[in-house]
Amino acid sequence: MKLLKKSIIFTALLATVVLGSCGDDPTGPTEGEGDWLEYTVDDFTFEWLVEDSSNTIRVKITAPSTGWVAVGFDPTLVMNEANLIIGYVSGGSVNIRDDFGTGQFSHDADTNLGGTNDVETISGSESGTNVETTLEFRIPLDSGDQYDKALVDGNTYTFIFAYGNNDADDYTSAHAWAESASFEL
Repeated sequence: MKLLKKSIIFTALLATVVLGSCGDDPTGPTEGEGDWLEYTVDDFTFEWLVEDSSNTIRVKITAPSTGWVAVGFDPTLVMNEANLIIGYVSGGSVNIRDDFGTGQFSHDADTNLGGTNDVETISGSESGTNVETTLEFRIPLDSGDQYDKALVDGNTYTFIFAYGNNDADDYTSAHAWAESASFEL
């Protein structure tokens, strides 16, 4: 009887492990990299995964807008000196740009300033039904670009989050919403 119970428990555990891996997200974390972390404020969601094997951070941002969405890393004051990643989805095409906060209320593409575009676009989607835009991208923890901030896993940084009005498919429209928070990467 004890052997039968052990066999049933072992079979149930094995089935859970095998079946639990079916349908895994192919763009999810690489094995051994850890779990996605998440911060949500006012329906804006910032998810991230530090990928130690490639010295990168993978980011997914979702906002209640069909316009542009953005995240900024480590500004000195408002947007100033932040490494900003801003993007939108238009006509099924994903557009993401690596920007730098040139002032408290202004930013420009790193490439326009003499820097490099260090963002790798992974995916993007827009839903008019749910009024939502999601962008997923990857950036180096330290690109070496003077217009990007070096990030260290485990350090605390200030992050800025923002999005534009619905259908503001550009990099320059005013914010419909913005917020900041400080937490550990």
